[in-house]
Amino acid sequence: MAEPESSPPGPSPLDALAHRFRLGPRWGRRLTSLVLLLAVSVAAGFVISPGLYSQQIPALSEENLGKPFRANSPAGFKAGRDYEILHQARTEQLRQDARGAVRPVYDLSPGVVSEIRAAVGGAFAEMRQRLAAKESAEVPAAVEGAKARKPTPQEERERQRREMEALREDFQVLLFGRRDAALDSDDFQALYASRFSEAVEAATLALVERAYGFSEPAPVYIANSREELAREGPQGITVRDLRHNGEQTLPGTAPTVVDVREAHTELDRFASIPGNLLPDAPGVQRRAVLRLSKRLVRPNLTINLAETDARRRQAAMAVKDAVISIKKGQRVIGDGELVNELHLVTIRGMRVQTDRLDLVQLQVGGTGLVALLISATYVFCRAAFRRFRPTRKDGLLLGLLLVMMLGLLQLWVSIADAVQDRYTVLPLEAFYYAFPVAAGAMLVRFVLSEDLALFFAVVLACLCGVMLGNSLSFGIYALVGALVAADRITRAKDRVGIFRAGLATGAVNLVAVLCLFLAEGKGLTSDTLITALFAFAGTSLAVPVMVMALTPLIESVFGYASDLKLLELANLNHPALKELIVQAPGTYHHSIIIGTLVENAAEAIGANPLLARSCAYYHDIGKGRNPLYFGENQKGENKHDSLAPAMSAVIIKRHVTEGLEMARQYRLPKLVADAIPQHHGTRLVGYFFHKAVKDQEGKEGAPPIDESIYRYPGPKPQFREAALVMIADAVEASTRALPEPTTPRLQSQVQKMINLIFSEGQLDECDLTLRDLNLIAQSFLHTLEGIYHARPEYPAGALQAGPKGPALTVAAGTKQDGKARPAGTGT
Repeated sequence: MAEPESSPPGPSPLDALAHRFRLGPRWGRRLTSLVLLLAVSVAAGFVISPGLYSQQIPALSEENLGKPFRANSPAGFKAGRDYEILHQARTEQLRQDARGAVRPVYDLSPGVVSEIRAAVGGAFAEMRQRLAAKESAEVPAAVEGAKARKPTPQEERERQRREMEALREDFQVLLFGRRDAALDSDDFQALYASRFSEAVEAATLALVERAYGFSEPAPVYIANSREELAREGPQGITVRDLRHNGEQTLPGTAPTVVDVREAHTELDRFASIPGNLLPDAPGVQRRAVLRLSKRLVRPNLTINLAETDARRRQAAMAVKDAVISIKKGQRVIGDGELVNELHLVTIRGMRVQTDRLDLVQLQVGGTGLVALLISATYVFCRAAFRRFRPTRKDGLLLGLLLVMMLGLLQLWVSIADAVQDRYTVLPLEAFYYAFPVAAGAMLVRFVLSEDLALFFAVVLACLCGVMLGNSLSFGIYALVGALVAADRITRAKDRVGIFRAGLATGAVNLVAVLCLFLAEGKGLTSDTLITALFAFAGTSLAVPVMVMALTPLIESVFGYASDLKLLELANLNHPALKELIVQAPGTYHHSIIIGTLVENAAEAIGANPLLARSCAYYHDIGKGRNPLYFGENQKGENKHDSLAPAMSAVIIKRHVTEGLEMARQYRLPKLVADAIPQHHGTRLVGYFFHKAVKDQEGKEGAPPIDESIYRYPGPKPQFREAALVMIADAVEASTRALPEPTTPRLQSQVQKMINLIFSEGQLDECDLTLRDLNLIAQSFLHTLEGIYHARPEYPAGALQAGPKGPALTVAAGTKQDGKARPAGTGT
């Protein structure tokens, strides 16, 4: 149960600093809380940032290639955190592969054959026209030439040569668009001899169409050279039809893709077959047609270097960087393993990312993450839960437990890595899930409260997931186990109950592991089952042992009271109670009755019955120092008769301070000790105050009565169990004085005392509601009815000695000498 502040603690240094700067006590508490938050965040951030203390990254160079690696640990070198390392050489290789995978782009010109047809038709027609015009002009020229001087044979040959050369150049321009097409003179002479007949023209076009595959089922694509195809597109080519804006992919070895030389070879083969090319023409004429056709054939596929380069650059840019992903705890290189190129790249990348600035960033990030997580969860819990008001001591305990659990987990992970390297058959996750992470929340719930346990479970589970490589699965596993453990421990009233709580938590953790692994797609493999069994064994055994080992330490250092401690205190053989029964038996009896009242009432309102009973047993132990000054211990003589009311009030109030001294002497838990002053609150010592008022009546000029002398110093009850003791103390004392404790009178007296305490404002600082007060009244009435139950009056003869035995003893609660005595006061 959470410990409330029973009295103002001594000022801390930060409180004094806040007072010095006149900031007020609230600012002092805030500064203390901020310092505690910062300290816990830095410590936890250090633990969850393993790069700050993990093994140093080794320095490897090219000289170590092929040599065995010597590590400081048999497990080799493992990464202390996650790394994403760029593999530059691999990335460049992938980009080269991507560029090489892009086929070269060739532009298809489907109009080449049409252009050749038009050129051949135009050239041959022009030549035929010129020959006809020349023959028409030769007759008049012959008549005129008869009158003129005849040229010499040499001059005639020269003139014919120049005419033939000019005609050949014109023919080349018509066919090829240029004069230097190098059409052989012999070939032109043969064509000229055929008078550029239509048969020769048709034969030329037939050969050209043969070259472009017009006689084949599929057209032929003619490239510039086979060497270019092999160099640019060994994996094939992309043919882009410029006319129709279409593309198709062809393998480089496709039969429909040839170069100019292969097209010429095909024409030679075709022309060599008898009857295919001008069978009635002279051989020189056939050769001229074949050579002309071969010169007319030109590529209809032209490589587009600009488009090809653009596509290859785009493919290279689309390649993602080759990244070596290293997870936390992953072995980078084992002890004795030969160093290779990948090891060098990985180690260098890790060293680049793990410089001093990187370590500082890890610490700052870890600290900030812890601070944000704690703050956000605290703000939510404070707004959601009415009783979530942890003290600074609670915060210190939670911070220490958080850092301790994270540190133990980090140590456990290191041990698990080493063990798994030796026993490789067992999965590494099995060791991780065997860690008793639920012990923290169980321990917080055992000594504090359920709302603080929830707060601690959420924070610890999130940070555990971050530690194990941002593992969402382990975070969920830790949270589920912690919540179940905190719930089950509330039913544990002894050590066997703690082990039952651990067994229940282990069973839930086993199911959680199975569900998580199935959700991750791992299936019910042997690794899954082994991990689930390890989780069950680690939780069901280690969690109870850790809780039982740490509970006494926390109780002694922080003064908390677990249910086990409260059971020890509720044992009537405790030295403080033994001393009380000897020194003040009436007070002891009174305390036992109060214990019965508050235990039943605590169960009714959902408070801690063990704490309520323990507070009741020890609330008046200070009366053992001066027992005869208290009515329940007096036997006729009243020592207050000779004292002034003020002195009597001082002596009565002193039992509170003496009770606190005895609580320190017997090392009672803080909560039990707090009930000693809180069960009186700031109420008046009513009997002596009214006696002083009565003594002063009629005395003129007397000073007013100082009420503070007759009022307890407080504080008022800060927790429900202390308030129960206050109400039960007043109810028991008032009902004991009832002459006839019938049910209506008991009910009226109980309600009267509760209303009185409530109206005095004594319950303002505890967590009782009106509904709780109604349940308390009903519980008190039920218990008092059992204590003050009526017995039938025995007849006179029943009290005399019988023939075979002594007289019967008067039963408690019967009337004797006309007086009723409550049960438990003796016969």
